[in-house]
Amino acid sequence: MIKRSVLVFVILSVVASALNYIIYPLFSRILEPNEYVNITVSLSLFTQVSAFLSSILAITIGLSKSEHSKHTDEKIELLQSFLFKLFFVLAAIFLIFSPIIMDKMHAPVLFALPISIMMLLSIPVLVISGYLNGKNQMMKLGFVTVISAGSQFLIGLGAALLSHDGLITMLSMTVAQVITLVIVYTVFSKDRLPGISKPLKTPLHIGRDKKMGKLIVYTALTSVAIMAISLVQIVDLFILQSLTHTDVKFYTDIYVVSRVVFFAGMIFIWPFLGEVSLDHHHFNRKPFIKVVGYFTVITLVAILALYFFGDKLAYGLFGAPYELHVVREVGILSVLYKFLLLIITAIILYFVVLRSYIAIWFSLVASVIIFTFAELIDKNSNIENILIGLNSIAIVVAMVGIILLLRMPIQTKNHS
Repeated sequence: MIKRSVLVFVILSVVASALNYIIYPLFSRILEPNEYVNITVSLSLFTQVSAFLSSILAITIGLSKSEHSKHTDEKIELLQSFLFKLFFVLAAIFLIFSPIIMDKMHAPVLFALPISIMMLLSIPVLVISGYLNGKNQMMKLGFVTVISAGSQFLIGLGAALLSHDGLITMLSMTVAQVITLVIVYTVFSKDRLPGISKPLKTPLHIGRDKKMGKLIVYTALTSVAIMAISLVQIVDLFILQSLTHTDVKFYTDIYVVSRVVFFAGMIFIWPFLGEVSLDHHHFNRKPFIKVVGYFTVITLVAILALYFFGDKLAYGLFGAPYELHVVREVGILSVLYKFLLLIITAIILYFVVLRSYIAIWFSLVASVIIFTFAELIDKNSNIENILIGLNSIAIVVAMVGIILLLRMPIQTKNHS
């Protein structure tokens, strides 16, 4: 049986995911095709690059679980302080090289600015989320998720309707994140949430505290590793944009449909991480098998929906008359890719909660293999063959990860 708090969290997360998802079809109808593709690519890049912050969330969960530690809250604030400062450096590097990066993505360079701002503002939201998760405050975590998604939905949609401009819409969504923080800190003012102003003012003295120094180094390394595996989740979209003969709008629509599986699956990853035992690793097998079961059910529902109603679904969401057999072939392969990446992501975040270095090398090796495959693709390849290749690699990576999680003895860091 699912705990009441977890059930409420799942329901609220479904609402938040629905808002995050529905906004794409609405953008498709409101914005011009080129503006729609630009904002979809940019939001996908933001979502996946900022997913490196999942390492922060996972590490914060582990810290919050360490109830015997007297300085847990202080460690979380110091960690947040380091991340703010680290990100300013990363954002500056990203903006300097944005002409090259955005050109590779076939998106306007000006979109790099809202992407950077949105990632910076995501840090406190995710630190709060990890703190509440680690304290098993799942209902409150669900409300934070809904507040964030709701503000993005209302403000982003309003900006799109008024401006019909992708860049202005992206900039409005940075304003939505500021509003989210104000609401969250007001509503949960009695919960002693990790602060924002103190970490910004706090000087870092890493050398004085070896344990804190090790934690910060580990966080930095896992952030890079998770950013890499997160970009793997949208490598199919980037590959398809570079092909010679392909309908970019068609695959963008299919990609958005397949993202439902990933959004829905991620809802169940956080309760799974909340159940992880830091000391008795064999107890973690059952929660892992359970979360993979949830992924499987979600994926099967999506596959059946695409198989029988794919053309109607695409037309209803995007107003585009696609052939059923085309939606079936491409859509099902795209959904399977997201399913496999859900399993891989869950495994990596599990190792992050345990503060195991397996998370880093497993993520980086998997990312290098998939990015190498993407670079070697013939620009005249068809969509189906590319997706089959990506799925084949992802199957092998997922199997290796499962073996590591279920069989390999784990050496974790000191959690005190």
